[in-house]
Amino acid sequence: MKLSQKILTLAFLIGVCAQGAAAQDNFELGKMWTFENAPKEYFKKEHGLELTDAWLDSVRLSYLKFGGGCSSSFVSPRGLIMTNHHCSRGFIAKISPPGEDWVKNGHIAKTLAEEVPLPGLACRQQVGMEDITERMNAGINAQDSDEMIAKKRAANRQSILAAAKAKHGELEPEVVALYQGGMFQLYLYRSFDDIRLVAAPHLQTAHFGGDPDNFTYPRFGIDFTFVRAYVDGKPFDSSQHYFQFNPHGVKEGESVFVPGNPGSTNRLMTMAELEYWRDVRLPVIRDIIRMRGTYLEARVAENPKLEASLRPQMLSNDNGKKAYKGYHDALLSDDFMAYKAKAEALFKSKVMAQDSLAERYSNTWDKIADIAAEQRVALARNRAHNTLTNPLLSRALNIVRANDTSLPAKAREAAKANLLKKGNGNDMALENGADLVNRILWLEHARKWAEKDDAFVSKLMPDLDAKTALTGLYADSPCTKGKHMLSLVDAGMQKLKTANDAAIRAALALNELQKQEQGNMAALSTRLQVQKTRIGQALFAVYGTSVSPDATGTLRLSDGKVKGFAMNGTIAPWRTTFYGLFGRNAAFDNKHPFDLPKIWLERRDRIDLSKSVDFVATNDIIGGNSGSAVINRRRQVVGLIFDGNIEMLGNNFVYKSDIPRSVSVHTAAILEALQRIYDADRVVAELLGWM
Repeated sequence: MKLSQKILTLAFLIGVCAQGAAAQDNFELGKMWTFENAPKEYFKKEHGLELTDAWLDSVRLSYLKFGGGCSSSFVSPRGLIMTNHHCSRGFIAKISPPGEDWVKNGHIAKTLAEEVPLPGLACRQQVGMEDITERMNAGINAQDSDEMIAKKRAANRQSILAAAKAKHGELEPEVVALYQGGMFQLYLYRSFDDIRLVAAPHLQTAHFGGDPDNFTYPRFGIDFTFVRAYVDGKPFDSSQHYFQFNPHGVKEGESVFVPGNPGSTNRLMTMAELEYWRDVRLPVIRDIIRMRGTYLEARVAENPKLEASLRPQMLSNDNGKKAYKGYHDALLSDDFMAYKAKAEALFKSKVMAQDSLAERYSNTWDKIADIAAEQRVALARNRAHNTLTNPLLSRALNIVRANDTSLPAKAREAAKANLLKKGNGNDMALENGADLVNRILWLEHARKWAEKDDAFVSKLMPDLDAKTALTGLYADSPCTKGKHMLSLVDAGMQKLKTANDAAIRAALALNELQKQEQGNMAALSTRLQVQKTRIGQALFAVYGTSVSPDATGTLRLSDGKVKGFAMNGTIAPWRTTFYGLFGRNAAFDNKHPFDLPKIWLERRDRIDLSKSVDFVATNDIIGGNSGSAVINRRRQVVGLIFDGNIEMLGNNFVYKSDIPRSVSVHTAAILEALQRIYDADRVVAELLGWM
């Protein structure tokens, strides 16, 4: 993905407008508003919406965080919950009966009795919030070190959580840092842990177009799932707060609103942080994603029967591959980085213009730059010295640690216990197939990130390709034999240092390096967070709540308008239709990933082809918003977020609305699928209030 020149050259004026103007005109920091500080005047001016406390409370209580990282909402009075298919398919895969594949072929429960529990899935409703900024900063002094500040905040956090648990025993408390710690909130959640599957479409219906269409538009995915919350064995009574289903959906130009939990944005990052991410952090992440994809593909090639169970992981990995490429491409753009550099200079000038702020925050950017320089080295070393996928090296390292008297007794005992676990004393052999592929990939990864003449890598694979080095390691290490391994558990370091064992030699070097590095990444992260909080405090001092905080995986409300955008010299329409879905299928001769399930082709004539499938809007979203309901001013469901276009990925670092778009399933498409294809009349009746 390449961000267009037009996006990258628009003025980013983070520090040049007054606080009031920032609320109205300057949204480069985004529109992910918290419910406790939603800008009511802005909503009235921009959308003609009176954002009352009653409106906000109803939206907040209708929303649910789905599982570990998606969004969802109540959409009926009887606990019916709507989310994306791609958010639920991992849970569905685990409950498919033997010989059936509910992820691939879909599943519709015809009655309440057929609604099957989804073990391990919980949905959380945010029922309370409280500003705890002063309590989180209690006892912190200006002369405190970064480590002391972090320690005091951690203690304050534990005290606040303990008090909340004592006061609200049935609720789950969470301390949330907003504006990187410029503000802290205590959120309280009710958790629903009896969640049952109601209706899911075919995978290919939800994932039409596959990876080629991912993060693109026009789109034709009908990516939905319905589940239900049960309490005491009965459907939960959600009649007080739920989003009514609007079968007519939206119109072009209409204001729409998205409650959801966007996972993470990085719009307050300094230039030093962005450069570290560009040069080291994102390349490392992309490397790991690439290796994981190669390994998963090798496993399926080796054993095709694993395809169904591994499919959710493979699709998730493909999604991550494309997403992180988009993030990285943004930072690789010289125009983009110049744009952010200008923004940083403007913000700093705003801070320096006030003596009280300058005195407190003037050196913060330099401190972050120093930490980022250390992180470059630390993360590269961490990747070079990672042996988690190599069982022989892990065994040898545990032997060394069990005998290293310079380590704490607890660490030595833990290493010894690992060696003596049942089954760990078996003989080892070099794996074949997918496991061998994985071991080779990780050795190549270690070499790539190692410093020149790295003590561990030079012993492990001196001037050898990874496969040759791995073969030699197993051939030249008596530690492959369980009996020999057990003889070394208490052998002493002197014997290990003279052992004719390739794995032990590599582990001795690795142990020394890891001792040097122990805790370094965590310490750097602690120091960085203290300084990032100072950036957030500076921003908050200048703008207050008139600008939106970065995403933190917690509930936000994003406003936008349904609107197409300029694309490839033409215009992308605000909506797509079933005509387009079947046309794209025909243009690719029904070949994967543009194929349609047989029932869709057989029942095509039942569908009103003029009805909308997907639509785009300017709402500010990121990963975590998947499954968010799109609602109108009357709090009616008009769509379901499931993706963004490719340009949206750059919004991780700077929010723009000229080209970036959210992509949603239109409610008409969901109803057509349920009613015309799946005969899910029970679900349709519940959504439309007919029962």
